Amino acid sequence: MSNLVNNRFIEIGRFGRPRGLDGNIRFQPNKNFVDGLFDQINLYYMRNERSDLIPARIESYRVEEKRNQHTFFVKFDLIANRDDAEKAMNKALFVVNEELNSLKDEQETESIDLIGYHVYSDDQEVGEVLDVFENPAHPILEIKYQTGSLLIPMVDEYIDRVDHEHGSVYCKNLNQLTEEG
Repeated sequence: MSNLVNNRFIEIGRFGRPRGLDGNIRFQPNKNFVDGLFDQINLYYMRNERSDLIPARIESYRVEEKRNQHTFFVKFDLIANRDDAEKAMNKALFVVNEELNSLKDEQETESIDLIGYHVYSDDQEVGEVLDVFENPAHPILEIKYQTGSLLIPMVDEYIDRVDHEHGSVYCKNLNQLTEEG
C-alpha cells in the first residue's frame, strides 16, 4: 500500500502490539516520522473498518529507550481498550502531508549552524556555542561556560528563543543543568 493517500495524507508509521488494558498501543514510526511530531501535530488519521480515514487525537504518549532504540506507546481517543488496540494492530497512521512538510521545513530552519552564537541567560551573556550534537530526541548545544563547557538540550525547557539575525541563543532554567542549581 502506498505511503501517500491522494497526496493529501502521508503514512508516518504503523501500530504494533497493545500494551496493557486501557488502549495503549506500540507505534512503529517509518521514514516519514520526524522528531517532535507527537508534540507538534494534534490531529492524526487512521482507517476504520470501511477503510475510510477518520480523525484521531493523541491522549498521551511515552517513549521508552532500550539499547539506543526508541519505542513509542501511544493512547488515542479512538482506541479505548485492549480490544480496540488489537483491532488497530498493523494499521497505518496518517497525517496531513502539508502539516508534516511544514514541520520538516521548520526543523530544517532551526538546524542552521549555531556554532559561534552568543548564549544569554537572565539578560547576561553566559557563553558561546562550541558545537551542536545531533541526537535522536533533539539537538544538544555544547557551550563554553565559565572555565569548562555545558551541554544544553535544545528543548523548550531550556531554550527560550534563537535570534539568527544577531547570532544569539536565549536560554532559561540553566541552573537546573549546573551544580549551582
